Amino acid sequence: MSLAPNASPPPDAYGNVNELARRNPHGDPVARRVGRGVRRAMGASAAGQARDLAQLTAQMGVAVPSCRRIAVTSIRGGAGKSTVAALVAGIVRQHRSDRVIAVDADPGLGSLPLRLGVNAPSSLRHLVAARPQTWDETAAYLGRTQEGLFVLPATSRGMVAVELDHQTFQTATAQLGRYFSTSVIDCGGGLSGELQRGILAGAHAQVFVAPGTVDGALSARAALNWFAQTGLTALLYRTVIALVAHTPNPDADLERARQMLSVGGFPVVQIPFDRHLALGISIAPERVGAATRAAATRVAADAFVRALDAP
Repeated sequence: MSLAPNASPPPDAYGNVNELARRNPHGDPVARRVGRGVRRAMGASAAGQARDLAQLTAQMGVAVPSCRRIAVTSIRGGAGKSTVAALVAGIVRQHRSDRVIAVDADPGLGSLPLRLGVNAPSSLRHLVAARPQTWDETAAYLGRTQEGLFVLPATSRGMVAVELDHQTFQTATAQLGRYFSTSVIDCGGGLSGELQRGILAGAHAQVFVAPGTVDGALSARAALNWFAQTGLTALLYRTVIALVAHTPNPDADLERARQMLSVGGFPVVQIPFDRHLALGISIAPERVGAATRAAATRVAADAFVRALDAP
């Protein structure tokens, strides 16, 4: 799916980016200019400086004004998006005493239920069609992990995948928002589709997943510029980048990729190669390596804190 990075934005789409550009006479790319705004808006911590992880995780348990929607995205499939979505959702659930749900918004190749080890009894479409009126009626359409995370797939097992439209998705999330504090949404690959654009427009925070390679970093940087050019600048201030290593020996690529993206001022978290996650089977939290677990916790905490700041 094309990113359309050169698409012309509507007259007011740049918002704060134009203001940042006026302060920067040297012609830096949009992502770098927005990144400087991120540093001003979020403080040194959002520029990749040290932050106390214990303080961040504590904030994952605070009260929320409404259901916080965290979108997990990538330019294309194969980046590790569903794995990261599963980890983030599970970690947020671990730090909250109320209900958290992981929603699969990729009807074609969605693997979120598989990664979470859940065979949900129904699907997002069934939930919308049923129009449940109570929590008990709603819960009947949801799967649940052993750790208490609720799961809603886009399609149920054995069901032919049908393209999911944004109106159906929006109706479902509106119903779920009455009962959940946090919704982690595993978006389909790509960014420019109608469904993805609609999800991003309503997201309180974003986790952008890219392969931990130089090519992955270049693609991520192009995507960040695309966000600024298509009216989604505000979401950039609430974006966390997850760089995922897909091999046990990524040599210098992972660190170089991180450096390329950190220049823009965006929080970048490296998720190291993990043999258990690489199997592609249901994730057993106790089998995830300590370094991977710590990195995923930082991604979840950073994203949740940014979601709290959204209106």
